[in-house]
Amino acid sequence: MQVVSLAYPIRLLLAVLIYLALYVAGTNVAWLLRTPRSGRLGRAVDLARQWDSRLPLGELFRLVYYLLPPYFVLYWGWASPLDLGLADLDWIGGIGVTVALAAGSLLVLGWVWWQYTRLAEAPLALPQAEWLEQPWGWVFVLREAVLLEVWWALCRSPMLVLAGPYWGVYGGLAAVFVAALLNVGLWHELRMPGQREGVVLTGSLAMVTATLYLFTHNLWLCIALHFVLRVAILGLVRVADRHRFPTR
Repeated sequence: MQVVSLAYPIRLLLAVLIYLALYVAGTNVAWLLRTPRSGRLGRAVDLARQWDSRLPLGELFRLVYYLLPPYFVLYWGWASPLDLGLADLDWIGGIGVTVALAAGSLLVLGWVWWQYTRLAEAPLALPQAEWLEQPWGWVFVLREAVLLEVWWALCRSPMLVLAGPYWGVYGGLAAVFVAALLNVGLWHELRMPGQREGVVLTGSLAMVTATLYLFTHNLWLCIALHFVLRVAILGLVRVADRHRFPTR
C-alpha cells in the first residue's frame, strides 16, 4: 500500500485548521458546561471545578493548548522556525521598526482609550488591570503576550507559505478572528462591562503586532511590543478610572 505524503504547506494548513477547530470545540464545550448539571456528567464537572479551585487547571489547559502544538509542529518538521518568526532575524532593523510602531500605536491607542474612559459612566474595571496591582503582576501580562503571540504565529504560518507575506499575515489574523467569533463565550464577554474592553484590547493588539510581523518577521519583537502596549493601556485605564472615580 502506497502512503500518500502531503505537501509541506498543505500538511501545515491542515494542522492549523485542526488546531483552531480544537479551540472552537473546547471553548464552546466549556461554555455549555458552565451551569450545574445532573447525572454522571454533572458530577464529573463538579469534581473538575473542585480541583480547579485547588489547582489552576484552566491555566494549565491554556498553557498546554497554546504552547505544546507549536512545539510539536516544529519538532516534527511540519513548520520551520522561519515560518514562525524564530529564525533569520534582522534585529537592528527590526528593533527600529518596533520602536517606531510602538510610539505610533501608543499615541493612537492611548488617545482612543483615554477618550473611551472619559465617556464611561462607571470605572472600566478591566480584570487584567488587577494584575498590575500585584508586585509581580507584569509577569501575568508577559505570559499573556507569549501565549497569544505564539498562537497567532502558528495560525499565520501556513498562510505565509501559501499566500505570501502580506496576505499571509492578515489571512492568518482573519482565521484567528473567525475562530474567536465562533466562541459563544466571547459573545457573552462582549456584552459584559470590563470583559468586552479586554476583548477589544486583545483584538487591537493582534492587529498591531500582525503589522509589526509583516515588516520584521520576528516573533520575539511581536511579544515585546504586545507586552509593552498591554501594560501601557492597562496602566492608562487604571489611572483614568482613579482620576474620574477617586472615591470608588
